[in-house]
Amino acid sequence: MARKKNTIGCLFYIALVLLVLVVFLFNRSTVMKVLDKTGFLKVLQKEKESPVEVVITPIDSQPEKEKDNEDIVVKIDNKEKPAEKKEEEHPQPKIRKSRLFFILVSNEGEIKLKGVIRPVEYQDAPLTATLESLIKGPLPPEVNQGFINLIPTDARLLNVYIKKDTAFLDFNEAFRFNSWGKEGLIAQLKQVVYSATEFSNVRKVQILIEGKITDYIGPEGTYIGKPLSRDSFRS
Repeated sequence: MARKKNTIGCLFYIALVLLVLVVFLFNRSTVMKVLDKTGFLKVLQKEKESPVEVVITPIDSQPEKEKDNEDIVVKIDNKEKPAEKKEEEHPQPKIRKSRLFFILVSNEGEIKLKGVIRPVEYQDAPLTATLESLIKGPLPPEVNQGFINLIPTDARLLNVYIKKDTAFLDFNEAFRFNSWGKEGLIAQLKQVVYSATEFSNVRKVQILIEGKITDYIGPEGTYIGKPLSRDSFRS
């Protein structure tokens, strides 16, 4: 008896559902309008939509692709840069009144040694500066007074050093030859020795050629194998 009642109940619900479907199909547009007006349709649509998936990614494990979109941060160093060191100024040259010895040739052709006092600029080596000034020859005003230089124009001073009371003056090969012959060669030696011994700490001069002591210079063989003093030229 109970089973029969359940069957009748199921048939009743099926018939009711079929009736609703039939009514819905025949009045679909009307039903949809009613549902739309009541907002019930939107509720049904929201329920059908899949929920938005929110993924929280830890900062330390961001994908590499996201790093490509990161902003480029340019760091500006506001620290003041150290001021550029100014070029060291060259110290002001010192000036020494040096006596340089040049040659005067008399009307009779006699070669005479004559001293000229001239201001010479130097930094730390007054003797070197004085001898280099001597090698360059007389200045125009001195030339106008008849002074000449018998030191060969190609002669160069390579090195200067002093031991005790002797100045060692190292010249290049050109110092060995003088176009005025032996007399001219002796005159050039006197120019150098007299000019160097104007310094209070120099009494003698040893001539070197290319760093070596040479016994003789010139085709006639003028001896320079030992230090020369002013007395060496006095007969």
